[in-house]
Amino acid sequence: MVYKNSNPLSPLWKGDLANSIMQKYLTIIKITWQRALTYRFSVFSYRMGEMIENLVLILMWSVVYADGQQSIKGYDFNEMITYVLMGNLINVIVRNWLYNVVSNDIKNGTLSQFLVKPIEYFRYIIIREIGRISFAFVISVATNLTLILLFYKIFYFNDDILDLLVIFLIIVFAFIFELLLSYLIGLIAFWIDEVDGVFLTIDRIKKFFSGGYFPITLLPVVFVKISFLLPFAYSYFIPTQIYLKKMDLMTGVKGIGVQLIWIALLYLIISIVWRRGMKKYEGVGI
Repeated sequence: MVYKNSNPLSPLWKGDLANSIMQKYLTIIKITWQRALTYRFSVFSYRMGEMIENLVLILMWSVVYADGQQSIKGYDFNEMITYVLMGNLINVIVRNWLYNVVSNDIKNGTLSQFLVKPIEYFRYIIIREIGRISFAFVISVATNLTLILLFYKIFYFNDDILDLLVIFLIIVFAFIFELLLSYLIGLIAFWIDEVDGVFLTIDRIKKFFSGGYFPITLLPVVFVKISFLLPFAYSYFIPTQIYLKKMDLMTGVKGIGVQLIWIALLYLIISIVWRRGMKKYEGVGI
């Protein structure tokens, strides 16, 4: 065929390569969906537990405001409920459990089979995780939207296009950061057998700094300023603040810059940890 002898960087060749790669990615996602469907009851039951947890938070704040409190640190009751519901919706979008997959591949030695394949492990595992969490993601979003519909009379709806655009970008970069962080935690398995404890510790710290337990504005101003420099607040607190119009868009745009810096830094750390981990991995003859 003519294109075999043509420049390998020709648009036709690149198009064929892109289609081939895309087919591989779609196949990976399809397989992970099939696996997820075999455990659909577990996924569904976990989502129900998640919904109950959100209802408990709503009940807790209802009791707090029932004492006659009209406002707590600038939040009225409707805003606080919106904060909880919107924050949890964003949280289920950005979270993942990639660390568990990566650590198991390292511990079980299955990482070896990927080292000789044309698709590198990092890209493969990211695509696989996106496929793996997409099933749970659909159910999580559905349950959280159901809760929002149940409380629609007190839920604050923001239809400002610019607000929603900035929130969307923050969520996208928060998702990327969470994937990279989880991947990095999984790589710790090069040195220790169990990484669950590390993940749970970081997850609790992350939830506290992200405002997952309560709005971080309830804490001292110094703590809030520190949180703005960390990446965790962008997976809960900051997008909900923009949604509630308690934060101007420029602060949100600056926050995207902070996210990009953390993503670049995290990727650099991952590259270093991977190289050192591979030396140890190959050294033990796996």
